[in-house]
Amino acid sequence: MIASRPIDVAGRFVGVAVSHATGWRFRAVDPVVDDLDGATFPSPAEAARVARLVAARTQDWAQQPGPASTH
Repeated sequence: MIASRPIDVAGRFVGVAVSHATGWRFRAVDPVVDDLDGATFPSPAEAARVARLVAARTQDWAQQPGPASTH
């Protein structure tokens, strides 16, 4: 059975962790974390931790609208 966990950073949905034979594979839905797309992590919590670090490297990330925004 495939399991998945949504990953959000500061209340913004950025991707999903999907169970995989070797751990949890991250699928990005927000361009700010595209670098992580396809990466494998030991847990959804680790995927979320790394996603927060990647998002934090973008200075104005908090001010950017999410991908589903109509602005």
